[in-house]
Amino acid sequence: MSVLILTKPVQHEIETIRLFESFENKNIRADVCQFHLFDIVVNHGIFYNGKPFEMPDAVLVRMGAGITRKELAVVRYFELAGIPCYNTSQSINLVQDKFQTSALLNRAGIAVPSTMLARYPIPNDLVSENIKFPCVVKVIVGSYGEGIYKCNTAQEYKNIIELIDAVGDDKTLLVQEYLGDQPGEDLRVIVVGGKVIGAMKRIAPVGDFRANITIGGKGEVHEVTPEIEEIALNAARILGLDIAGIDLLFDHRGFRVCEANSNPGFNGFNQFCNTQVEHAISEFIINKIYSQGTPNEIR
Repeated sequence: MSVLILTKPVQHEIETIRLFESFENKNIRADVCQFHLFDIVVNHGIFYNGKPFEMPDAVLVRMGAGITRKELAVVRYFELAGIPCYNTSQSINLVQDKFQTSALLNRAGIAVPSTMLARYPIPNDLVSENIKFPCVVKVIVGSYGEGIYKCNTAQEYKNIIELIDAVGDDKTLLVQEYLGDQPGEDLRVIVVGGKVIGAMKRIAPVGDFRANITIGGKGEVHEVTPEIEEIALNAARILGLDIAGIDLLFDHRGFRVCEANSNPGFNGFNQFCNTQVEHAISEFIINKIYSQGTPNEIR
């Protein structure tokens, strides 16, 4: 039995090593391969570093919001060959679009902040009446807290949209309701195989409202209440994610899903929550392989 871990050079290197070791410790061969070294030749197969590549029993995709069309094509090739991929190309492609994610969750009855696509010229009163100020402006595809700005007033919002339009940046932006019940705090809930592994409260560094650990935020373990578990599991299910990081915002009306991640980082999560997310992932994938038949039956 073998598992392919698809990643980019040095991306999440510590986490990739832990995943590799987790599979190896369970006597499962794991191969760590980089997207850009794959070539696909229709009628001839798939090659890695110029050599024919032996098909694995499963693929763990360690790419999320930053995945490109070419990298998604590699994932889709394995799927078309009947190799299960976690997560699937469809779910990865879906959740890298934050607007599409919010719209789908909202239609399914999951509470999300009010969200709209930003455009210039700015529609009169549309933001102030439906989103209100302060608001959050963010890139539609992004991660690690990058490309997110808080606008306290209509003038600040107007200024940033005009600036982006003036420099000719073609990035799609969205405007989102700012929930200030617990400023600078949110919850990261990790779901693997339909189970909540744990919840971490993230606290923004002084002077910032973004709570991402990668930009200096602090973390602490948070109780997984029935409400948190239900929201996280339903969000992951609706988005088709077997492995997910669901981000929740505190609100007096109840938790709201800010966004979902198909490739959640877990180094800080393990540290603050005393978990071993890599083991939950490896066990889930191994069990899925065996549930579909022994490796010899699969190949």
